[in-house]
Amino acid sequence: MTYDFCTSTFYLYTADFQRLFLHYFGFLAIPVHVYGAYCIIFHTPSSMKSVKLSLLNFHFFSCFFDLGLSFLTTPYILFPALAGYPLGVLKDFGVRNEHQVYFMLLVGAYMLVAIILVFENRLLMLVPTVKFWKAFRVPWFIAHLILVTVFLLPIYSLIPDQEVAKNSIRRIAPCIPLYVNVDLVFILFIETGLFMRTTGVLILLGFIETWILAFITNEQLGKQINLILSKRTVELHRKFQKAFITQLTIPIIILIIPIIYVGVTSLLYFHNQAINNFIVIIVSSHGFFSTIVMICIHVPYREFTLRWLTVLAHVRMENLSSVRPSNNIT
Repeated sequence: MTYDFCTSTFYLYTADFQRLFLHYFGFLAIPVHVYGAYCIIFHTPSSMKSVKLSLLNFHFFSCFFDLGLSFLTTPYILFPALAGYPLGVLKDFGVRNEHQVYFMLLVGAYMLVAIILVFENRLLMLVPTVKFWKAFRVPWFIAHLILVTVFLLPIYSLIPDQEVAKNSIRRIAPCIPLYVNVDLVFILFIETGLFMRTTGVLILLGFIETWILAFITNEQLGKQINLILSKRTVELHRKFQKAFITQLTIPIIILIIPIIYVGVTSLLYFHNQAINNFIVIIVSSHGFFSTIVMICIHVPYREFTLRWLTVLAHVRMENLSSVRPSNNIT
């Protein structure tokens, strides 16, 4: 049986398309990431200053994850196989493939810890009944970093011998497409199930912990009205929590589509390299969209941005007026 992709030279299937699109998109996203950091640093209101550092930390890892995919690793992945090869800057510096995989997984895991830290930080600052937690929070935070770092280390021991793995893939795959450079292909796992389940468990545990912290914070905030915090202050903090959850939800929705796609391709052994490329592009843009959402839904950032855009529009109109040709006839 002959498959169309075996002999296809469609540009969207190629590594060149993947590299150019990710590099250009990553370059265009940098000003947005920088502007988001500027808003957090200089336009977070004093009433929310306690959450500034943890929010900036999350923003950093979210954006760094995007840039890691766009510039540093630029992966060309051949789903349904957990195989492919990097096209980014780290390859040019001679960083081994397995180190690049571990690096990106680690950045993603640290981003998950950064999300947890935002909610933990708010609980500590807003609820005086958990002040005793100060003595344990640093070991708790270090334990999280150690856990995710060690949790991912077994990946190295599970990577198969590449020649044996390539022979196995050749026996399973109907062909080697023309757009794939076989010499560059790195096979992370032959059996994908264990890796997918392990990663899924790590993500699930992170979001369960986040939900617990958010739930406790919301419950305790209601008890602080007229005790330590005014009703208005409590409502401001609740609005921030809802806004931050929305900021997280939209990128998560963006990421759900690739996760479902990867699972379906693994079950059905379906391969379409154009879709594979766009899946990686979607994942590499989640921090970009998270920043856009953050600027839009957090009132101080939105109001500053609108004022800035109004000034720019006014300056542009004045410039256009100044260069308008004169109607005088000489």
